[in-house]
Amino acid sequence: MNIAEIAFFAPLIRNNLIAVGWILALATLGIVVLASRVIRLRLQHRTGIGHGDHPDLERAIRVHANAVESIPLTLILFLVTALTTAATIEIEALGAIFLVGRVLHAWGLSRSSGASLPRLIGMLSTFGVMIILAVQLLILAIH
Repeated sequence: MNIAEIAFFAPLIRNNLIAVGWILALATLGIVVLASRVIRLRLQHRTGIGHGDHPDLERAIRVHANAVESIPLTLILFLVTALTTAATIEIEALGAIFLVGRVLHAWGLSRSSGASLPRLIGMLSTFGVMIILAVQLLILAIH
């Protein structure tokens, strides 16, 4: 890549990184909120490790764990995509879908350990965004 190409792509990459930044910031705040719920319930139930047979604490732990299981990998996919070929609008749109999906999943699982529509939509949104980003990166690697 020559200097002219770098100069052309620099503003695009900057905008992409700003978009990834707000996705990262909101996802991080979400994880902090979920961790805080676990801490509050641990204090309330005086349970240091595990869930102590408290269903509300068990659900809160699972909600937090699920977020920690899926959010970091997706954020890495967003970052690499932002540094390669994606348009900022695409990153923002996928980021919004991802974040709404994570909120729906957390809300659905927090209310009930059984199946729920918010939980289903949340996981489909999460997996959909992950698959779209992964496929884009695979296509880029092949070409």
